[in-house]
Amino acid sequence: MSKRRLSYCGAWTPAPFGRTNKSMSDIAPLPPIDPERHALFLDFDGTLVAFAPTPDAITLRPGTVDRLKAISDRLGGALGIITGRRIANVDSFLTPLQLPASGLHGLETRLAGAGIEASPPSPQIATARERLGAEIRPGDRLRLEDKGGALVLHFREHPEEADRAKILARKAADGLADLSVVDGHAIAEIRMRGVDKAKALRRLLASPPFAGRLPVYVGDDTTDEDGFRAAAESGGFGVKVGDGETAAAFRLGDVFAVHQWLATIA
Repeated sequence: MSKRRLSYCGAWTPAPFGRTNKSMSDIAPLPPIDPERHALFLDFDGTLVAFAPTPDAITLRPGTVDRLKAISDRLGGALGIITGRRIANVDSFLTPLQLPASGLHGLETRLAGAGIEASPPSPQIATARERLGAEIRPGDRLRLEDKGGALVLHFREHPEEADRAKILARKAADGLADLSVVDGHAIAEIRMRGVDKAKALRRLLASPPFAGRLPVYVGDDTTDEDGFRAAAESGGFGVKVGDGETAAAFRLGDVFAVHQWLATIA
């Protein structure tokens, strides 16, 4: 991947990251969000919430729901969530707020004012599930999360299991043309091929109240890179949370910096 110009929100990033080769004088702040022109799309884990040992153990920063509600109102409803979680799972943390959303990297969609639509996963997911079940036993240091339309091997609590998780995921998907394996933050995920956050963003962007606006997509992981590119192609920009090379044009240091930036929008 070629490296594009990276910018940080300098006032909120504690230190420049080593891979940018830019001095602080070259670091530009994020451009302002125009409530009349922009649409904002947020990843969930690693962006709105910090990682935890298990997906259910995450906690929201105080005031998150009220802040998101204020931003949604200010943008005329053009605030959406794009996540690898199920939409219902995100709703359980953001209750009573139910934002337009894409879940399971795009396998689920909820447009504004509508219910959740879910595309059926390939039957090959069942084959991969069976293969992993033969390898992952009770008490295993790897934890298997079954999302229905995706299978995730977590090794956050046991980073020494990273290589094994990636090997098992690839073995489970071997020969299954409908599936692909994506590595993320302390996970190896088996998901449907052709399902990604670029398509998820474009689908939301084509519907009201997002239609005709410039997308701003904020995310932290390799799975968000598709979303960054799609946002740029649609006239907007991406914001990378954390370190690492990226297709995003701007950067925020961590979840804390994300919430400071969101507060300025709200």
